[in-house]
Amino acid sequence: MSKIKQLSVFIENKKGELSDVMTLLSQNNVSIKSINLVDSADFGILKLIVDDEQKTKDALDDAGFSVKITDVFAVAIDDHVGSFREVVSVLSQNDINIEYTYTVNNGQNGAFVFKVTANDFQKATEALSKAGVQLLQKI
Repeated sequence: MSKIKQLSVFIENKKGELSDVMTLLSQNNVSIKSINLVDSADFGILKLIVDDEQKTKDALDDAGFSVKITDVFAVAIDDHVGSFREVVSVLSQNDINIEYTYTVNNGQNGAFVFKVTANDFQKATEALSKAGVQLLQKI
């Protein structure tokens, strides 16, 4: 299965809050594989893919943060113009709505990360596999 666990952490939109979360994760020896921060007026949503999601969730819960674990999938980035269009076209042709997406790059290779509804998850990964898109087991 190509499910990757992503943590969504709700943090206050104030100076030092992200630093506090990163300090907590460092103190708990958490290795961050992907990070994405989206903000609004009052709070931010920090999306993390880490080496040990349950340990990370427990540490954040204990520190008083609101944390949710979500299933996402990732596909390898082909290095050519239109590669993202090709992936989203497969999803569109199979009537799958993308809730959000972002990229990850570790310097050697990259991935597109996608969140779709739980009902569409298997349909999405099967359609992508059938289209020859490489699904990643981890980031």
